[in-house]
Amino acid sequence: MIPETSPTILWLTENYFPNRGGMAQSCDRIIQNLREKGLFIGLVHFRSTKNKLKLKTVQNGFHLTFPVDEDAGHAYNVLFAFLSNPSFQYNYTHIVAFGGYLPLLGAPIISKLFNIPLISMLRGNDFDAFLFSAKKRDFLLYALENSKTICTITKDQKAKIEKLIQHNDIQYIPNGIELDEWIPHKSELERSANWKNENISPNKKVIGVFGHLKPKKGMDFFIDSISRSGIGNQLFLLISGEIYPGLEEKLKALEIDYFISPFLDRYELLAWYPICDAVAIPSYYDGMPNVLLEAAALSIPIIASKVGGMKDALTDQIHGFLFHPGDEESCADSISQFVASNREKLNIMGKNCKKLIIKNYTTDNESNNYIKIFKN
Repeated sequence: MIPETSPTILWLTENYFPNRGGMAQSCDRIIQNLREKGLFIGLVHFRSTKNKLKLKTVQNGFHLTFPVDEDAGHAYNVLFAFLSNPSFQYNYTHIVAFGGYLPLLGAPIISKLFNIPLISMLRGNDFDAFLFSAKKRDFLLYALENSKTICTITKDQKAKIEKLIQHNDIQYIPNGIELDEWIPHKSELERSANWKNENISPNKKVIGVFGHLKPKKGMDFFIDSISRSGIGNQLFLLISGEIYPGLEEKLKALEIDYFISPFLDRYELLAWYPICDAVAIPSYYDGMPNVLLEAAALSIPIIASKVGGMKDALTDQIHGFLFHPGDEESCADSISQFVASNREKLNIMGKNCKKLIIKNYTTDNESNNYIKIFKN
């Protein structure tokens, strides 16, 4: 039995293991850390109808895989019947909508029907995309207006919400990273050094770009900025992730040295990050990318646009090189400054990044801030 005083949370999400991507990683990390700290979390993971409905009991919670087709209304009615079953009753203290279309669509209604306070946890993808979508804006604002607490991962999100609706409890809680686990093994460092020696000219600086490189990530703009800088011949781009059509053709036309690997699971990247002299995050708009925390925790400087979590965390010339999103001249100048920087300067920037993570962006900070909300 769960103590009556302990938070008991019904958590709705589309993004959780075995899904890939930053939102799934964040959801997995937050839930595991909260369960380890004693919170009970009943997870409802919306997945495609290729998956069967499956209920698994885990320590301090359960994991319900819930298949959904195009008819979201039908899915939520089935879920309501499932949650109403007397043999599946918990005294939930909160319901969480963790980003994405389905959680924000249905959680406010479930919240009212069961009389459970709603906590809306916004990520980068859902808020930015839904805000300017005629089809999705209304249910996004409805969810926010009916939330007891709104959690954002960037200060910019918080400021925008404050201008859009009247709400007295909007909390800025950035992502965190598990520093004790995010350490390359000796074998990974050796593999990194060997690969770099075999594939990259020693007189070139390496910029890494990692993740799902959707249009919002600004890779097309970043490549154009490299061309504008006129120093592409001094760079090597190491790209790991899913790229959209036409991006590689653009790289070939630029005649820059590069390597593209398929999308890799997070811990596989520990053999690739050490190859980089800097990591680039040239997003037009963004939340709090895990890549930002992963690179900084490994003492790697960042070349980034001043949006989202990068704007919140990083200081130009202290942690890396920042530019205005979509501004080719500003970005090209940042790339030139990076190329002109000696090893000592880049090492100092990398150490500053690591100090920043230790001070402000650990998983303990992240989970403790969420616990304050649930125990309020």
